[in-house]
Amino acid sequence: MIEILDKFIIKNLEIVAHRIIDNQAVIVNLKKKTLNVLNLTATQIWELADGETKLKDIIEEIYQEFEVDKDELKEDCLNFVKQMLNKGLLTLSTHPAEVIRNEQNCI
Repeated sequence: MIEILDKFIIKNLEIVAHRIIDNQAVIVNLKKKTLNVLNLTATQIWELADGETKLKDIIEEIYQEFEVDKDELKEDCLNFVKQMLNKGLLTLSTHPAEVIRNEQNCI
C-alpha cells in the first residue's frame, strides 16, 4: 500500500460539476447522470485532488487536520479513490502530465 500512496497522483475531473455545501461536496456527472454527496473526509480528498499532490501527501494533510487513526485513514482514502475511479470522477497517474492526458481521454 505504501508504494501506491507514494507513487500516485489523483485529480478530480473537470467534466463533472461540484459545489461544497455545508462542508460536503455535491458532485454531478451530467454525462452519466449521477449525483454524489461526499462526507467531510471524502470532500477533503476531493478538494486536494489537484493533479499534482500525491496520495500520501493528501492523507498527511487530512491526518494533521483531523484526529483519526492514520491506518484507517489510509484505507478509507484508498477505498474512496477506487470508488471515484470506478464512477469516472477521478483520474489516477504517476506524473502530473499524465493526469491531464488521462482526463482528456475521459471526455
